[in-house]
Amino acid sequence: MTKDRLKQLRALMKEAEHLEEQIRDLPFKAGPYVADSAKDYRTGFPRTITIRGYSAEGYYRLKRRLQEKLRQIQDEIAELELWLDGVEDSQLRDILRLIYVNGLTQEQVAEELGISTRTVQRKIEKIF
Repeated sequence: MTKDRLKQLRALMKEAEHLEEQIRDLPFKAGPYVADSAKDYRTGFPRTITIRGYSAEGYYRLKRRLQEKLRQIQDEIAELELWLDGVEDSQLRDILRLIYVNGLTQEQVAEELGISTRTVQRKIEKIF
């Protein structure tokens, strides 16, 4: 596990949240706009009418693409969470979660846990 990869955890969580929202609020008209014309004989005389709408195929294609991306991000998040859960030192695990999941600074973590900033730094250096 690299520090850079772990730094992505919060961003991935936010991106997953945004994708879920986008999928939920996806308007049906997401597909390509289509138009056609036909003759209407209801009045007895041919009259051209225009038919407009959106393609369902485009909507479902976009929705599938967003769901696939969301699944990939959720897999990455699960892998990072699994790695965090596997850290044996409970204090270090707590430090890593506070920094990389909650977004606290090392100083804020030190204050939260009642330890020195240098201890936080040493523990992080030790794991990476």
